[in-house]
Amino acid sequence: MPTHSLIKVSALLLVAAAASTSHAQIKPSPSPPPASTVTMPGADASNTFKEIAAQTAGEKWLVLIDRGEYAKAWDECAQLFRERVTRQQWTDTLPTTREPFGAAKARKVELAAYRTALPGAPDGQYVTVRYRTNFEKKENAEELITLSFEDGAWRPTGYFIR
Repeated sequence: MPTHSLIKVSALLLVAAAASTSHAQIKPSPSPPPASTVTMPGADASNTFKEIAAQTAGEKWLVLIDRGEYAKAWDECAQLFRERVTRQQWTDTLPTTREPFGAAKARKVELAAYRTALPGAPDGQYVTVRYRTNFEKKENAEELITLSFEDGAWRPTGYFIR
């Protein structure tokens, strides 16, 4: 994939890229959630539930990306995302970055992190999820999705793929 395409999408989706630079709160998240969860001392169990809920929403959203339903995926994004990236920018740019990878064959959550602040975004509830994805044309790719809690649902605020 040309580097300029990756940079172009990265610039459009700055919220996810910025969120990925801070690993202080990133911790493993189960996929799928186990019947019982062991919580580390000092960890907030409610954050784990938020991470799992956001992860589930992110996986449903990624199905739209996998199907090439980019406009519908944009419609489901958070207001913050839609204010920063127009529908036209999204539908024009994402295919040139995503389609060279080919069809998704397998996707696994590596990490999920709950936080209440992100660079360049208002305080709120955010979860960044990092997936390790095997595609037809690229094994071991990385996808990052940052989701925010808005109107009672977890909605994507950024997407990054490499």
